[in-house]
Amino acid sequence: MTAQFALDARTGLKGQNKPVAGNARWPINLCDAMTPRQLEIMLLLCEGMVNKQIAYELDISIATIKVHIRNAITRLGAKNRTNAVAIVAANSAIFRNAAF
Repeated sequence: MTAQFALDARTGLKGQNKPVAGNARWPINLCDAMTPRQLEIMLLLCEGMVNKQIAYELDISIATIKVHIRNAITRLGAKNRTNAVAIVAANSAIFRNAAF
């Protein structure tokens, strides 16, 4: 059984125009999909931090963190927070590996 946000092994990178999760396309440029602050928060979520830790590190309120996460979920076309983190993690890994 595969998760809804997992890539189909048959498509790989050839399926760039096919939806992967909701209306998200694979791969997506995260810088175009969301604001720099939203991306920063989503990357911290990918590292396993919780809202309170992120708020403390960035010196902003927890409510602001929640708003950024909610807006990032909408912009990514994700179904929930976990799905959004998976999309960001997968796409950041692709672009990080492409740079080498």
